[in-house]
Amino acid sequence: MSRVGGNPDFGTKYKLNYGRDVPLSEQVKAQVYPEVKEELKKLAEDKQCTVPDLIREALNQYLAREKERQIN
Repeated sequence: MSRVGGNPDFGTKYKLNYGRDVPLSEQVKAQVYPEVKEELKKLAEDKQCTVPDLIREALNQYLAREKERQIN
């Protein structure tokens, strides 16, 4: 249900793409210990990125490693 007086083009005409060639459309959820979350936050702050960016990078590295392992 849309808000009275809201922008009818919101989410269709006006979208943020964050400079990506392909928009992110899928979600994966993982439960972690609080200590892990804090470590990820600190690492992301040090690298000047976000925790989801770190996790996407780690997943891509893992998938590439597994694909390489399957080839050999």
